[in-house]
Amino acid sequence: MKIENFQLQTIIPQQFDTIIDVRSPAEYSEDHIPGAINLPVLSDQERKIVGTLYKQESKLEARKIGAKFVSDNISKHLSGILAEKEDQWKVLIYCWRGGQRSRSLGTVLSEIGWQTYILDGGYKSYRRLIVDKLYEKHLENNVIVVSGYTGTGKTKVLGKLKKLGGQVIDLEELANHRGSIFGSRSSRQPSQKEFESRIAKLLENFSKKHPIFLESESNQIGYLKIPPSLWQKMKASPHIELYAKIEQRAEFLISEYPELYENPEGLLQKIKLLSGFHSKKQILAWINLAKKKQFPLLAQGLMTDHYDPKYGNASNHKETSRRYRISINPRDSKNITRVASSILDKTFSEKSINFYFGSTSNKFTND
Repeated sequence: MKIENFQLQTIIPQQFDTIIDVRSPAEYSEDHIPGAINLPVLSDQERKIVGTLYKQESKLEARKIGAKFVSDNISKHLSGILAEKEDQWKVLIYCWRGGQRSRSLGTVLSEIGWQTYILDGGYKSYRRLIVDKLYEKHLENNVIVVSGYTGTGKTKVLGKLKKLGGQVIDLEELANHRGSIFGSRSSRQPSQKEFESRIAKLLENFSKKHPIFLESESNQIGYLKIPPSLWQKMKASPHIELYAKIEQRAEFLISEYPELYENPEGLLQKIKLLSGFHSKKQILAWINLAKKKQFPLLAQGLMTDHYDPKYGNASNHKETSRRYRISINPRDSKNITRVASSILDKTFSEKSINFYFGSTSNKFTND
């Protein structure tokens, strides 16, 4: 059966049973087409060996060794995950540029009789679509930013909006980071490219008829930057600003970050990371509260003297005059549901465009 070439028009091609990334595990780990499986024809070490031989010794020897590695790996894949594929299986294969690595596997699969396609331009053609969408073009979707001081339950509201059918991009979840010094997690963040792939995948699947809800963020979450097209849209979009009593916010933060309070040494190290922002006296005061396990007072102090001023001075907070406030008790799950339902009722009503994009009103409540 003949190998066909395939040109990528959308980020996630739907017409294939399987998408195979034949690049090395390290290349795949950095980023890949969403849903693609990794069946490398060269491992990371094998790729290094072939590359070194090619550059430093003999191109012929490099090709011989490379061919052996490729043959051995394809044989393993055929006796492994590919062994149960049916007659009408349709597969898209890609490597870095759509060259030798993808065609080596493609040739074997097509000879077996499977419908085999090679991605023109390989991963680079996919990456060009991502850059075009997130760096070069204006984002066409309407965006509504859920904002508010630390501890107002923004992430909880986003989660409830999603469960109720809203279109949600949880940037902190995609970035595997809670967006602050206290929000870093033990597992690694994705690469910048993978972060952008996750965002682009959601955008491609979302309807332009309804708004996308996101949490207010700075333009950087941990080590990752929000791509320009989305960031510019967020800065120009209306905000739904949640507000709650500081005592409720403190209680909520304590319940949301148990790993900090259960690890006193780790909490002290996090506080010390704020030394560049505050006086030694202030840092020592917070350390003292942590050592005495006065967590509600510590949480209130961190919000009053660090996070609240930081939020108030953020450019994305200042740059929009379209701000609609809603009260919330972040510790009350029923109240969170009512808030999310109220937001969706307004955004999906006939007056939604006027309410969010044309109204001069600046407050609604859900008490």
